[in-house]
Amino acid sequence: MQKKIEPFSDYYNRLFPQKYGIYHEKKLARTVSFQVGDDCNLCCTYCYQINKGHHEMPFSIAKKFIDYLLNADKSNTYINPTISPAIILDFIGGEPLLHIDLIDKICDYFLDQAIKKHHPWATAYMFSICSNGVLYFDSRFQKFIKKNRSHLSFSISIDGNKKLHDACRVFPDGSGSYDIAIKGVKHYREFWHGRMGSKMTLSPENIKYTYEALQNLVELGYTQIFANCVFEKGWNYDHAKVFYCQLKQIADYLLESDKYKDISISIFDENIGKPMFKNDLNNWCGGTGDMLAVDWKGDIYPCIRYMESSLGTKVPPLIIGNVDTGIMVTEQQQQCVKCLKCINRRTQSTDKCFYCPIGKGCAWCSALNYQYFGTPNKRATYICPMHQARVLANVYYWNKVYKRANFDKVFKNYVPDEWALKIVDENELRLLKELEKR
Repeated sequence: MQKKIEPFSDYYNRLFPQKYGIYHEKKLARTVSFQVGDDCNLCCTYCYQINKGHHEMPFSIAKKFIDYLLNADKSNTYINPTISPAIILDFIGGEPLLHIDLIDKICDYFLDQAIKKHHPWATAYMFSICSNGVLYFDSRFQKFIKKNRSHLSFSISIDGNKKLHDACRVFPDGSGSYDIAIKGVKHYREFWHGRMGSKMTLSPENIKYTYEALQNLVELGYTQIFANCVFEKGWNYDHAKVFYCQLKQIADYLLESDKYKDISISIFDENIGKPMFKNDLNNWCGGTGDMLAVDWKGDIYPCIRYMESSLGTKVPPLIIGNVDTGIMVTEQQQQCVKCLKCINRRTQSTDKCFYCPIGKGCAWCSALNYQYFGTPNKRATYICPMHQARVLANVYYWNKVYKRANFDKVFKNYVPDEWALKIVDENELRLLKELEKR
């Protein structure tokens, strides 16, 4: 039931579950992001990059960063091949395909140097690109796919269906980009036989299209669909009511068509909506030390969202190094990394969050926390109503799945009635409780 595309990081963890001891949970395959440019050919309404420009990373900057990574040994406590025996080189923008010549050059240099050094990453690597799809048919990118396809994770962001996608993912003149993006999706899957999941971003502006959008992706042949609500301000219980109804519709669609057996939608997750153990202190977000990113200037960050292009001008960027000097060289950089590594679920959560009866699966972004509060150690909770609605929809979905499949299981509802009744009426809550009993 629900076959999933296994991410490279999970694949590596599964292959070597014990070999690297305490490091295996998050660090076996470390993601390193290159901001190859900060410009974009779209003007998406919900984009977190609020301070774009028209810069391109000089190859000399990328070259220095790769040299730094490949020369790192155990003395580099942030990243080295011992604690990170596999690496994912992630290319972002703006829109990364605006800089495909640079990306191609970076990848060639990385492989050339890794092979020459007999580096473990010469075989344990992936190149990752998520694009808006506008430049997919550029002949230079098609050549790049052909050359790197066995080590390439590529996706085109499709927000479900044309109505939802074109409401948010627009060109500067306001026209939508769905038609050209979906052509790229179909070509990649049919011509290159590439597996592609979908990343669907839900915002207050498009939440009412959730069912139509998810149904369209299923009908297009997607079997793995990642969908999430934005973490930013703007959500309220009116949105949560809509969200629950939309998720209930897609649940009924999957059940009635028997597609639930083969389709995985991240919103429906058997592991969410439960209390968390007090000793489960893991940070949801990797932006406190599990990721690494470099911008076009050569500054190094714990995550792309700590860059100026994401934070804007009101909050200073959180820089932990530079390609010329390395990571954690100055006292300020050392203190910054030390503070990031001290952050856990308890330190950044209020008692209400930490002891939440449905805390399992609730997500947050550490860099957004920093953007809003000046510290990543204080948790933004604007997403709460949407998480509650999601959990209620999972109670509905999974208990119906278990019954249909004759599984002797129950998805227990831990949402307090007073919370639930802000989203559903008494009759619907009674239905959920009946499903739970069955």
